[in-house]
Amino acid sequence: MIKKNLYIFVCLFFVSTGIFAQDAWTGAKQVISIQVVNHGGFIINLDGEVDSICSHSGTSIILIYPNHNRVTFGGAKSLLSTALIAFSTGNKVNVMYSSDSSNCWGNQLLLSK
Repeated sequence: MIKKNLYIFVCLFFVSTGIFAQDAWTGAKQVISIQVVNHGGFIINLDGEVDSICSHSGTSIILIYPNHNRVTFGGAKSLLSTALIAFSTGNKVNVMYSSDSSNCWGNQLLLSK
């Protein structure tokens, strides 16, 4: 009985977390730096605050990691390529992200002038 109740609680937790996670777009921002991490993901530091919830790494940080926020390994490579183009050309990006309790997880980039 306890296992069944625990199973129901865990299922409801994951369902409710998915329901309340909202995707949002940043405004057009300059890419200040890009840090590539060892598991295939990367971190984008933007020139302005994204969301106050992004407090773990800093309020202008977007994390793009494979297997987080619907990003595949191939998707992370494409997103990194786009971020590097924006950084090297000075173009701005809009980033679609979802926030949790302390991080903002990106999953789309829009390159703009």
